Amino acid sequence: MSKQDEQRLLVKIATLYYNENKKQSEIASLLNLSQSFVSRALTRCQKEGLVKITVVQPTNIFVSLEKAIEQQYGIRQAIVVDVGENASNAQIKHAIGSAAAHYMETRVRPEDLVGISAWSSTIRCMVDEMHPQTIRAQGVIQLLGGVGPNGNVQATILTQQLAEYLGCPAWLLPSQSIEHSVEERARLVNSPDVAAVVAKFAEVDVAIVGIGELEPSQLLKNSGNYYNENMLHLLSERGAVGDICLHYYDAAGKPVLTHEEDPVIGMELEQIRACKQVIALAGGPEKHNAVRGALQGNYIDVLITDYATARSLVKGE
Repeated sequence: MSKQDEQRLLVKIATLYYNENKKQSEIASLLNLSQSFVSRALTRCQKEGLVKITVVQPTNIFVSLEKAIEQQYGIRQAIVVDVGENASNAQIKHAIGSAAAHYMETRVRPEDLVGISAWSSTIRCMVDEMHPQTIRAQGVIQLLGGVGPNGNVQATILTQQLAEYLGCPAWLLPSQSIEHSVEERARLVNSPDVAAVVAKFAEVDVAIVGIGELEPSQLLKNSGNYYNENMLHLLSERGAVGDICLHYYDAAGKPVLTHEEDPVIGMELEQIRACKQVIALAGGPEKHNAVRGALQGNYIDVLITDYATARSLVKGE
């Protein structure tokens, strides 16, 4: 049998499969071949260049940039959203939130315990974009305290709304984000209501977190859950570039406060790093260093960000 004879059969099989959308079993029956022969033939067609499969990438999809971030920082997935060059922070947050909503709706499994760091306007955009799901997750747990002046409104509503969409119970954290002292934090963490929620942090399967910069966001300022000027000055002196769940870290991702200094009631950085899947939502020019620090600290498994931030993260950019 000549090479031309072989190629004639290969092209025939490929035409039936790709152009006429016939199943491998149908092709095998039609040509009196085994199904395994058809499968091997289709593989050969690609290897020998008889079939070329092209993925058409739209201009606003950035697969190469996402791959570069994944490889450079060793994360599971990067998702880069397209926003205009002069997009406002609100537009960036909305685009990231929309992508995060799609990610959650296509990835959450029925047995997942989902944690949410509710002090993030980008996470609020995500929840606003979501729809009720047919699956029923194990539960949604609030990862950062939210009691205080105007505080409980944002934190509890977002947690409860996400739980409603995922058809599951919500565990609320009945405390402030930042207590007046580490002694007060220790007392509250050991109280039954708070301890019951904090104990579940180690069970979280999927943690949805925002990434903050050193200067508190307007959302945090309005809530009353932020550090005073003296503490912010100390954090700055120690090289803080960002935070996750109000636990601050430096450019290398190392915590800038010891456990004995940190009055925050929320999921610890060590717990975040140990979590099975951490999905971080952050973007905008002011967040570049904070996002890079979080990646350097190995706190993130999935990053959802904007194009400009993604470019800033890639080596040499």
